[in-house]
Amino acid sequence: MKTKNILFAIGTLGAALITPACTDLDETVYSEIPMDKFFNSEKNLVANAGRAYTKMQGYNKEQSLWTLLLQASDECAVPATNTGSWYSGGRYEEIQTNVIPASNRLLKRGWDWVFDGIAACNEIIYETELSEVQFDGKDKILAEMKTLRAFFYYEAMSCWGNIPFTVNYTDTGYPEQKDRKFIFDFLEKELSQELISKLDARPEATNYGRATQAMAYCILAKMYLNAEKWFGTPMYDKAEAATKAVMDLNAYQIEDDYAVNFAVNNDTSKENIFAIIYDTVAITSSSSSFYLFTLTLEPESCATYKITGAPWSGFICQPDFFQTYDASDKRLALSWLYGPQVDFNGQPIMVDGQQMSYNPVFDERQYFNANGGRQKFDGARCCKWAYQTDGLLTGGETCMNNDFAVFRYADVVLMRAEALVRQGRAGDAANLEDLKKIRTRAGLQPYTAAELTLDELYAERGRELAWEGWRHEDMIRFGKYLQQSWAHPAQNGETFRELFPIPAEILNANPRLTQNPQY
Repeated sequence: MKTKNILFAIGTLGAALITPACTDLDETVYSEIPMDKFFNSEKNLVANAGRAYTKMQGYNKEQSLWTLLLQASDECAVPATNTGSWYSGGRYEEIQTNVIPASNRLLKRGWDWVFDGIAACNEIIYETELSEVQFDGKDKILAEMKTLRAFFYYEAMSCWGNIPFTVNYTDTGYPEQKDRKFIFDFLEKELSQELISKLDARPEATNYGRATQAMAYCILAKMYLNAEKWFGTPMYDKAEAATKAVMDLNAYQIEDDYAVNFAVNNDTSKENIFAIIYDTVAITSSSSSFYLFTLTLEPESCATYKITGAPWSGFICQPDFFQTYDASDKRLALSWLYGPQVDFNGQPIMVDGQQMSYNPVFDERQYFNANGGRQKFDGARCCKWAYQTDGLLTGGETCMNNDFAVFRYADVVLMRAEALVRQGRAGDAANLEDLKKIRTRAGLQPYTAAELTLDELYAERGRELAWEGWRHEDMIRFGKYLQQSWAHPAQNGETFRELFPIPAEILNANPRLTQNPQY
């Protein structure tokens, strides 16, 4: 079995195990078996845990948490076209201008993904604890599920602040709302050294795509970096310690080639700490697919990659963000399609007698026209995750084969550098060999201590981690989120906008919730 298909196998088995038999009267009806008797083998428990990991696969849909975070940042835009497509009642404009009503559909879809994941983890933890089966890996399964739940709660805390909270699967009442500090303290206690010690320390074929020690430390590092912004309590020393703990595992390294991390078959990347596994063969549903090519490309770009079908021409690189790259930065061409375009054989793609060319910088006023304003080829398109050229992408929403690294070692290095700079130790940060390599593999000079300011680190995080899901949070932490940018008006002083509103449907369904202030 291919390494990256392990979780697909256990996830599929888990789904089969919990589906009641209904066509053969001689078969066992699993729904009538007491839960503590059903999960009666190690195989069943491992397969059941796989269901939580498959929840992750919905992260990269058009309407889920990842795309909500992209559109709320300055790295992505979804302007209405000159044919009126993608306006969608203004829902993308609401997110990108950060004037978000609680009724926004994208907001609700992002919320649902997070809390569906929490619910799945709670259920699996309950079922695993209830089972009387004992085996050497049982504590590790529980530690993995609690770490994965911590990731979901971290995202909820980061985005919404004050959220419903429960870890009790049997609780049938409305979950009580807890503030961000409560969630922070819970997660810090949950991700204890005792729990982390039960997780695998090193990446192996058998734990690829599963929670490991490095993932737990990454969640803690993110928490500690944001603590001053969230609560006014600096915890940069703890962030430094958490990132150093990852480095001290000696299990990860910066790849020589940036593109390796995003290749079609990138499961061998030495930077992958926690990756969502995607596969063109094993995934057939758009609800769990990674179909970036569909979201971003113009149909004419199919000729570049031998893709059949009709991409949707939606997500582009926001022009201001595109201009943060130095012309000599190798990541510019590795991440974005811009300028004149050629087909798979290197021949110009001709449209109406002229070579097709993506225009990466255009006037933001075209975005605000509800009847459509963006010209067809306006905006650089994302090509960071390499597109297949072997015919497997057959159009529609066919899943890509690239795995998506939620936590990548380069992020750990940049987080450590930030923690050091924020403690007044820019010299120590500049001397990090891995930070130097991040720069040199991009064709750039390593930073000197004088150059390594917070503003520069913020910009470098954007370039290195573009569209990886962390820019929205970074903008808030570095004090940039309420500033004017391409499609985003100045909102200085309106700090309530640093939290998303709780979706209206959720508020209406749970009387114990109150809306975030000023929404």
